[in-house]
Amino acid sequence: MRLEILKELEQDDPKLEIPWASPEDPNLRYQDLKGHLELIPELEEVLEFPALGPFLQTLNAGDSVFRTAKCGVWSTQELSEEERAELGEAHKLGVYVDLVFEVEEFNFAVEHYLRLGEKLEGILASAEGSAQAEFTIRRCIFHDKNSWGYYATLFLHAYGKTSAGAAGEGTRALEALGRGLSSVSRILQARAAGTNS
Repeated sequence: MRLEILKELEQDDPKLEIPWASPEDPNLRYQDLKGHLELIPELEEVLEFPALGPFLQTLNAGDSVFRTAKCGVWSTQELSEEERAELGEAHKLGVYVDLVFEVEEFNFAVEHYLRLGEKLEGILASAEGSAQAEFTIRRCIFHDKNSWGYYATLFLHAYGKTSAGAAGEGTRALEALGRGLSSVSRILQARAAGTNS
């Protein structure tokens, strides 16, 4: 599976606030899934695409070095000419997950996100399937620190001849991403343990 690493750090590029809340709908707001894993099965996005549930569980697990801040799911038959030519499929499933490091200081140096993207790129290079991923590094304001740092948005696009086929490809791709992020999490934990001993 191809993973592309992007940086969107200009003034007009998308940014995130943690915690965040929608000004239009007070029900749309940041939820601390790390501290409340029981909320994951109730999320609208998980009800729409159940494979997202285990992925969010993996990222927000107590022993994970990550936490999630936001997610979304959509499906469409509006594919670009490039997608149709390259993949020959008619349906696309899109998923995004915003994530930050649980180790707070990692969020204030872009190099940590670049290394994470590069590790994921290497891990996913051998993953097969009709899916593509993007790892986009963006700016984030952490309100508890009153400071700007970084976060990453993981975009996944999975394709199939039918919507069910695209969902199946999306499930396999999310499983591969989950394994990759778990592997990176274990490496970072081991490195942190070595530093502290």
